[in-house]
Amino acid sequence: MDYSSLVDRIDGESVDVWTIHYEARKRQHNGEDIIILSVGEESDQNTPLPVQQTAINSISGGRHHYTSVLGDERLRDTIAKRHQDRTGQPVSADNVSVFSGAQNALFATSLCLLEHGDEVIVPEPYYATYPASVRLGGADMVSLPTDVGSGFQISIEALEKALTARTRAVLLNSPNNPTGAVYSRQLLQSIVDLCRARDIWLISDEVYAEIAPEDFVGIGSIDGAGDISITISSVSKSHRMTGWRCGWTIAPRPLNRHFYNLNMCMAYGLPPFTQDAAAYALESDTETALLVRERLSRNRQIIADEMADMNTARLHTDGGGMFAVLDIRALDMSSSDFAWNLLATQNVSVLPCDGFGPSGRGLLRISLCLNEDTMRTAARRILAHVKQVLA
Repeated sequence: MDYSSLVDRIDGESVDVWTIHYEARKRQHNGEDIIILSVGEESDQNTPLPVQQTAINSISGGRHHYTSVLGDERLRDTIAKRHQDRTGQPVSADNVSVFSGAQNALFATSLCLLEHGDEVIVPEPYYATYPASVRLGGADMVSLPTDVGSGFQISIEALEKALTARTRAVLLNSPNNPTGAVYSRQLLQSIVDLCRARDIWLISDEVYAEIAPEDFVGIGSIDGAGDISITISSVSKSHRMTGWRCGWTIAPRPLNRHFYNLNMCMAYGLPPFTQDAAAYALESDTETALLVRERLSRNRQIIADEMADMNTARLHTDGGGMFAVLDIRALDMSSSDFAWNLLATQNVSVLPCDGFGPSGRGLLRISLCLNEDTMRTAARRILAHVKQVLA
């Protein structure tokens, strides 16, 4: 039997990088002493109890029927207010669409903005789902290389040079997954000015915004961004709600109407009890994001201290997000081989960045999400493996 051409556009190296994570989970499930640092999730933490209880009360109160296709009005109002308070961008519920996670929000954005033959510029290294998310509707992804020496920052000159008559959008992720790179207000203003001048959409994935350094700047804060930008976020990282699958877009109202039409035939709205829990989290829980940020900061320092004696390999812990990056390009082996050997000999899973674009080759993404003792043990095992490779 034949399949559509879509199956080829959503396949590839970026999908394959997850194989090692699934193997680690299987081995851990079977009782092996595996430390999983291959996913951005605090798997040793639960969603705050008051948030859980809100969902339970919601179900008990009968909130388990259909809800608004774009999202519950209370949740959309809450998202708009929180976004406006954080960025200063004047928005309302009419600018908000609720999706089953930020990934689904990016999927919908791609379908509503991109055509066959369009180009989307994506800075490297990029999150592994981006290629399929861009290409699923037939658009082409144009990678914009960055390098370790510049802190993985975008060159505005390189971005301008990459633009063509086919460029339809620029997809940003700050703090970046995997590198943690945070883009400055000055850089973002230059990107917005360039996109406005060329009539190009700007898609900003800001799922780490609430746990980012205090000087983080969202695209909504930038002059002129409002009518050309889509901000994507969720409660997954900020409120320890990865499995609740609740994300959203902040977009111009005309685009929001298209999201309504797409959601009508795609998801037909999220469960109301999930949305009630998310609304409560955004309205009432200001502590969890700070706790997550503090934990990540401590773990950055732990892993930097424990892995200081690596000689040729280099560890990058600057910026925000949930990850550190290990540069093993001097070890004369691929990041995939290093990761699989690390899992086999040290029982630690990290994610090779081979599927994060050419700039990711020779890099490994290390999650900083577990408790301090576990992070310390994992760092020592990774260091032992580096020294074993060098021996």
